[in-house]
Amino acid sequence: MENNANKKPMAMSGARNGVRNGADYIASLQDGRSVWIDGERIKDVTVDRRFRGAIQSIADLYDIQCDPALQDKMTFESPTSGARVGRSFMLPRSADDLRLRREMMKTWMDAVGGMMGRTPDFLNVMVSAHASAHELFAAGGEQFGQNILKYHEFIRENDLALTHSLVSPDIDKRLQMFEQPGDMVMRVVRESDAGIYVSGARSVATLGPLANEVLIMPAAAKFPLVADAEAYAVGFAAPIDTPGMKMICRPSLPAKGRFANDPLTGRMDEMDAVLWFEDAFIPWERVFMYRSIKAVESAMKSPSGPHGSHQSATRSLAKMEFLLGIAYNLTEVNHSRFPNVMVQLSELVAYVETLRAMIRVAEIDCVPGPGGTVVPYEQPLNVVRAQYPAMHARALEILQLLGAGNVVVAPTVEDLYSENGPAIERYCAGADIPAERKMQLLRLAWDASCSSFAGRQNLYEKFFSGDPWRNAQMRGERYPGAREAQDRVWAFLDRNSEWDQRINGQ
Repeated sequence: MENNANKKPMAMSGARNGVRNGADYIASLQDGRSVWIDGERIKDVTVDRRFRGAIQSIADLYDIQCDPALQDKMTFESPTSGARVGRSFMLPRSADDLRLRREMMKTWMDAVGGMMGRTPDFLNVMVSAHASAHELFAAGGEQFGQNILKYHEFIRENDLALTHSLVSPDIDKRLQMFEQPGDMVMRVVRESDAGIYVSGARSVATLGPLANEVLIMPAAAKFPLVADAEAYAVGFAAPIDTPGMKMICRPSLPAKGRFANDPLTGRMDEMDAVLWFEDAFIPWERVFMYRSIKAVESAMKSPSGPHGSHQSATRSLAKMEFLLGIAYNLTEVNHSRFPNVMVQLSELVAYVETLRAMIRVAEIDCVPGPGGTVVPYEQPLNVVRAQYPAMHARALEILQLLGAGNVVVAPTVEDLYSENGPAIERYCAGADIPAERKMQLLRLAWDASCSSFAGRQNLYEKFFSGDPWRNAQMRGERYPGAREAQDRVWAFLDRNSEWDQRINGQ
């Protein structure tokens, strides 16, 4: 077999430019990556109709951070190069740093209505957290700790967009990951002086075709800490165009005509993919753990979880605010602000304010982290992770109730400009707005609550943080405030007994 190590250098080097703009990002995706969809290998994802809308949405985010008026909000000075770099790469050292980072992330999330779950800031935050705790990765060898530290600097200075994959596809859920048949699960197959070679599948890489690199790590909640799993105990980063790696994408979500017809499907379908490795070469400098159960166990203590939850909670807030805005607009276009409607809107208001409060508590009550950093207080963020899926499902139901038959029969732009336009101008008009404006709102409400895009979003929210049942079990088992609450109850009963003896003489 050809030695892929000699085909393409992948060392962490090259020009360091700081923040990129949208054009830079789009150009970076034209690298010959192996992306497959509908049985076809895509030559250039940036021009393919199934990817270009979402790519443009990410490009818009990169343009936002290059707006001179937003420079201080979106960027900070690199501690190594002095260039302006994305604020999501910062290592927060105070509650105020967490607030500043959140304001940057919220700006991006508002731009996409919270509808994209893997915008680049998500992995930026998590890799930054790993870098702050790089000593944990040194449990498998000093060089691995240095590798994650240098990788953080590399992606920060080059402003790369990452996806990640933490889990393996299931064939037989009765079996452990390393017991799955057919050598299907991604594992180390051999090594050389230059690096390692991996083969097998990993899932689910959301944003995969739109990213520059993929971060592979063992899933902390599911990884079996036993010797038989050593070949699977590997963590690394690889460019999406790595020889021997391909992405097999799910079908794209259906969109018709102009973006106004399917405003979310057409612009926010960030795509999900399975990664398939076949003797893919990974240089040692990109390896962060290698055949070490001890390293996996140590890396589980990284604060990447709370930091990632801080970003995802910010996204949840932006998304719920966006859904709330749609709901209020639906009530206003037909002057339907009746008491029962206001009760439904009050539910969404409660969701928004609950999410906002949980995020602020996590920031204000932050705890000391590694290397002089701070970590968001995890418990309120766990509440968001636990409760948001139900909030989201209810929000979609409320949009359906408010939109009712109007969203079902909302016409397309093509209908409006056809010979039926005059009729549509009459029956689709709002109380105070023209038909085209109301039609845009109804198409958005449909796309947010009833379309294939909405169905994928609902499923995504349910499993965004992993198996909700397992997560709930762990929250119940590991809640740090449980013992204090229990002791308080026992202390109350003890005081009650003392009062009994003092007053009643018993």
